[in-house]
Amino acid sequence: MSAPEIPPAAPAADATQEPAEYRTRYRRAVTASALGWGLDGFDHTMFPLALGAILATLGANVATGGTISTISLVASAVGGLLGGALADRFGRARVLIWVIIGFSVFTALSATAQNVEQLIVWRVLEGLFFGAEWPVGVALLAEYAKPERRGRVMAFMQSAYSIGWAASTLSYFAIFSLLPPEIAWRVLFCVGLVPALFVLWIRRNVSDRVDRLPAGAKEKANPLAGIREIFRPGLRSRTIVATLFMVGGHGNYYAVVSFLPLYLSTERGLQVSGTTAYLLVQIVGGFVGYVSSGFFHDRFGRRPTQTVAYTLAVASMLLFILTPVSSVVLGLVLVFLVGMCVSSCAGGLGAILSEQFPTSVRGSGLGFSYNVGRGVAAFGPMVIGFMAAGFGLGNSILVVGCGLAVLATVMLWLMPETKGKELVA
Repeated sequence: MSAPEIPPAAPAADATQEPAEYRTRYRRAVTASALGWGLDGFDHTMFPLALGAILATLGANVATGGTISTISLVASAVGGLLGGALADRFGRARVLIWVIIGFSVFTALSATAQNVEQLIVWRVLEGLFFGAEWPVGVALLAEYAKPERRGRVMAFMQSAYSIGWAASTLSYFAIFSLLPPEIAWRVLFCVGLVPALFVLWIRRNVSDRVDRLPAGAKEKANPLAGIREIFRPGLRSRTIVATLFMVGGHGNYYAVVSFLPLYLSTERGLQVSGTTAYLLVQIVGGFVGYVSSGFFHDRFGRRPTQTVAYTLAVASMLLFILTPVSSVVLGLVLVFLVGMCVSSCAGGLGAILSEQFPTSVRGSGLGFSYNVGRGVAAFGPMVIGFMAAGFGLGNSILVVGCGLAVLATVMLWLMPETKGKELVA
């Protein structure tokens, strides 16, 4: 794919010398990063929503569904590694275009799968581009955000995932209400091509905050050199701890998200309309959790806020799984709390991880820690899928989710507190 033309990077001095132009670039960076992540969420959450219909159509079981989810997430780890490194080499905005086109196209192609093997191929390719979006968007936006507001700005970007998820849930409800399940899931994946249209706006309007390589050096630079750099002395231990932190963080989130639609339909006996209502309430709770967490991060710091978030996430999962639901209202309240508490953990990730790495390798550091963590955590859904036969789906979600939340909290306190850190000199 030929490299599209991107507006030249804005020098770091824009923030003081050209405030009006800087504010315009900043707003565009917020829009590009948030919409990119939201559209990524729109495409990626289609799979768990349609999982029941996919398994029935292709003659597969729950364990197979968990395995496909795991393989896709492992692929996303590889994609994140490459995407972050390429963003350091070619620029944040340019690589953002590539990844949005990629995950849109391969989500749509998933609709053509005639068997499990074909579906795995498309999910792997979709996962490669899905994994690349987050580190690229976070690196772009974190370098624009003011230190005292970075927690709120990055949490706002993270909250866009809830909007994308809500859009895919509504699409799921509409399509599955009109069409038989064996056709509906294919139509749903075809809708995933829509985000590709967004790249036209990015191409014309979005630029990087700073160049990462001196003039004339880009042609000689190794595109993957940043991955080597994050393991040099001084960064190696931070990279490893940040990666383990993300194993726990992703694992806690995936334990709930990957199987919640299936749990609601199998163990709570909900049909499409009931599942949709529960998911929309969870998504609203998630949006509240994302946005509110940013204010707490800016006020109290990264480590105290994130510790409280993981504690509340564990408590909410225990309540949801172990509380007998005697009324619809009680069930909706509990699922709202799960969405709010689990998503509040994710709201701080952009600020925490972007502040761990220097500008020259920020994309590589974000891509490695976030996505290798995702790749390892991806085995969580597979473990849950196999555990479900003997322990029940709800109990399996609880054991895996809570254990990984503890891991994330321990690793969090091995990283430095970075509240208020300046990223661009």
